[in-house]
Amino acid sequence: MTLVPPRRPRAPLVALALVCMPALAHADDDPLAAWKAVGLGQSRGMPVPVPGQDEAAPVRPQAAKQGVVFVNFDGVNLSQGGFDSSQNDTSQIFGGAFAAYGGDGTQRAAVMEAVRADWAPYNVLIVDSRPASGDYTMNVTSPTNPIGGGVLGIAPLDCYDQQTHNNITFAFHGASDGFPASVQATTIGQEVAHSYGLEHVDDPSDIMNPFNAGGDPSFKDQCIAVVQGGQCGQQHAEHCGSGTSQNSHQELLQLFGTSEPDTQAPTVTITAPEDGAVFPVGAEFKIEVTAADDSAIGTVQLFDGEMALQNDAAEPYFWDVFDIPEGVYQFRVVATDLSGNEAESNVVEVVVGDPPQSDTSGDAESGDEADDDDGEASGDGDGTGTDDGLAMNDGGDDKGCGCNETPRTAAAAWAILPVLALVRRRRRG
Repeated sequence: MTLVPPRRPRAPLVALALVCMPALAHADDDPLAAWKAVGLGQSRGMPVPVPGQDEAAPVRPQAAKQGVVFVNFDGVNLSQGGFDSSQNDTSQIFGGAFAAYGGDGTQRAAVMEAVRADWAPYNVLIVDSRPASGDYTMNVTSPTNPIGGGVLGIAPLDCYDQQTHNNITFAFHGASDGFPASVQATTIGQEVAHSYGLEHVDDPSDIMNPFNAGGDPSFKDQCIAVVQGGQCGQQHAEHCGSGTSQNSHQELLQLFGTSEPDTQAPTVTITAPEDGAVFPVGAEFKIEVTAADDSAIGTVQLFDGEMALQNDAAEPYFWDVFDIPEGVYQFRVVATDLSGNEAESNVVEVVVGDPPQSDTSGDAESGDEADDDDGEASGDGDGTGTDDGLAMNDGGDDKGCGCNETPRTAAAAWAILPVLALVRRRRRG
């Protein structure tokens, strides 16, 4: 789990002044009048510099690594703190409840498709379910707008993604707000990119333009003048020779590299209880699991044999078992990463109650282990032998062994409770 550093004395200020105008606007009393006439011209708020970066040593480029963006359509309750933590729902900009995106899922699916298209050139996974592990940027996509109408989103500005890989950004959109999927995706993409150090630029065809110009902009592979900001000049200068211009495409490539298919499966192991463990009826014990992936785990699913029991979608992975009835249980776990790659754990067999009796036919009181020529067991003349009360069938038919196997009880008949209900864990909306 990522630790949240203590809040620094100087808190960031949310600056929303609209200090630049798009390149195609007219220089009159309202430079956005032409856009507003057709329902455009809404702003995307000036990014909020993260605390401490100007007080610390100069930022340095990060080695390219796969990024993960969680588009949270489901609503969330945030606490406000000095540093972002997407895993703990702590934001340096806002606290409070944000409503779910809403709708029947159609618009949500279209927005996800558009966001993935915008980020397709880069090694970044775009998901709409919270990752169970690893670093991720969360975009809260919600109609709840603490700033007010006319501002579509806001985010922390984190040069080189150096302060934390777990920023929280905001897109103030809902399923019924009237904006097409491409515009909502542009808001999401811009606010997420701010958390990687990208700033506003003066070109409506670039996702990083601060005004809604409609259309379907992209991260442009050219140096464009920076407006509303200038905090991450070192990052921009590496590609444009000056901190006053930004090449959005090249900066994202530097951070994440080019898109690569994820074919590597995760690893997963049940670490407790031990295979062959025996517990009394009604016992309490814990099933503990370790899982890892080169990117992030999506979920782990617990099985008893072929019966699916429960999911756990957050580290640490474990389940507390209560009042388990008599039976033999074969636990295994399937871990799935964010790209859908799966891996299966070791199988751990647990016996509750008395262990199954082993076959001790060789120790029968008669000491006679031989069968007669027609396949019937000796000792009683009716084709069966006796061994501590267990009927044995050695006659070559298809009845098999009649050993007294411990009865198996369906998993649904006993209580296996998710860890979330039992231990203190990070809060989620």
